[in-house]
Amino acid sequence: EKAEAKAAKGGSKKARKEARAASGQPKKPPTGYWLYLKENREAIEKAAGSKKPTLVASLAGKKWKAMSDAQKKPFEDKAA
Repeated sequence: EKAEAKAAKGGSKKARKEARAASGQPKKPPTGYWLYLKENREAIEKAAGSKKPTLVASLAGKKWKAMSDAQKKPFEDKAA
């Protein structure tokens, strides 16, 4: 019964996941924050004094929250 349901959905969960990965498309589009982080990662790493992802992400999140809507707007426009 379960096998029939899987076949009706288009294969196993693993097969669907592999097909999605093989397509080369991102899972979802980047947000304004991710675009900001991509552009500013090097400067944030220098400010943090470390390349540890947890430390960099924490500092970047604090800076993002402190930014005004006007400062965030260019990144959010690119994301949209």
